[in-house]
Amino acid sequence: MAFPTDLEIARGAALKPLEDIASEMGIGANLLEPRGEEVMKIKLEAIRELADRPTARYVVVSAITPTPLGEGKTTTTVGLGQGFKHIGKRATIAIRQPSMGPTFGIKGGAAGGGYSQVVPMETLNLHLTGDMHAVTAAHNLLAAMIDNHIYQATPSASTSTTSPGGGCSTSTTARCATSSSDWAGGRTGCRARPASTSPPPPRSWRRWP
Repeated sequence: MAFPTDLEIARGAALKPLEDIASEMGIGANLLEPRGEEVMKIKLEAIRELADRPTARYVVVSAITPTPLGEGKTTTTVGLGQGFKHIGKRATIAIRQPSMGPTFGIKGGAAGGGYSQVVPMETLNLHLTGDMHAVTAAHNLLAAMIDNHIYQATPSASTSTTSPGGGCSTSTTARCATSSSDWAGGRTGCRARPASTSPPPPRSWRRWP
């Protein structure tokens, strides 16, 4: 019998209600902020409300080179949490939100693996609370405003000779090339400086010769 894949294990898992999990951690429902049925954020008020709790002990997992089967930091961290639970200890794990660049690249997801993974893995790897997408949108809005400011040759009080105004993305993309302007030299406009692997910028961009 073939061992099930990470995705098959994740989709076959029976998920407990998040309110029950938070209760086991000592976090009341009043401190939870739902993000759909599978994700909840903990409100900042929890820092003040839980300030009298005993200080916890930490086990930090870092700088592990994954095995050929993909057993790295996250898998080890989740496994440690499961191990503490198995011997009767109350443990909570904390991992960072994955970037979609490595997720869609050669690395793959960052939710652990096998029976030591965070579920639902698709939610963790691609969206979670949406905070990363909000930061991306805000950054790109500001970058677009800077590009338009330079493109329209709007007078500026800045004394800088160059002003970067590139976009950003949580996915690996050649679309986010850098741009610069030269006010000190008397030339205005937007010059694209794409990476060597990037496609040439659109012809609609104003570029210096």
